[in-house]
Amino acid sequence: RLYLAPGFDRSIEQQFGAGAKVTYRLHPPALRSLGMKRKIALGRWFRPVFRVLYGLRGLRGTALDPFGRDEVRREERRLIGEYRALIERGLATLSEESYGRAVALAALPDMIRGYDSIKLGNIAKYRARVAELLEPAAQLERVAV
Repeated sequence: RLYLAPGFDRSIEQQFGAGAKVTYRLHPPALRSLGMKRKIALGRWFRPVFRVLYGLRGLRGTALDPFGRDEVRREERRLIGEYRALIERGLATLSEESYGRAVALAALPDMIRGYDSIKLGNIAKYRARVAELLEPAAQLERVAV
């Protein structure tokens, strides 16, 4: 979308001069699944493909999403429900004593950054931290029963 913005070409020309070469470095999921480990360089000729992808943005999150079957995308969709349940659970038991933990839990999604394997690793760290923060609450619930 940003590469297709009308001012993109002008800003490149202003920064690097007329005739500057533009190369898009991408690592498409289809090639990644075939074992390609590096990004590929694509020139300006690839812009029509960006236009097509931009036009297909309405498919995001649907069964027809061409990138939605990727493991990272599936995890991202799972995280939405997990986080919503986590926040609802925290709100249901919110007290003066649990306020700090609730704030810490609410801030945890900030640690989920990066692409592909880096993001998956951060998701694992996120879930471990959630478990750490919830463990004292689970112990208190067991004692109260």
